[in-house]
Amino acid sequence: MTDFFKEMKVLVTELSENIDAVKTNVNRVQIEGRAAEKTGVALQKKIEEFKISAQPRIDKINELLSDIKEKTN
Repeated sequence: MTDFFKEMKVLVTELSENIDAVKTNVNRVQIEGRAAEKTGVALQKKIEEFKISAQPRIDKINELLSDIKEKTN
């Protein structure tokens, strides 16, 4: 019976250590998730800024292409 309790104590200790490891890993994942979200938001902002700055040039290119198509037809 004593061996049973010793084994149970070892198993409970291992379980406790594993639970602590899981908690640590979950915390790390949450931190990385927040960092990834911030990066995604910053990236989306930069994309929008690029679209705004590039749109006049894109419009001009499309206008020139349209003119070329009209002249070649």
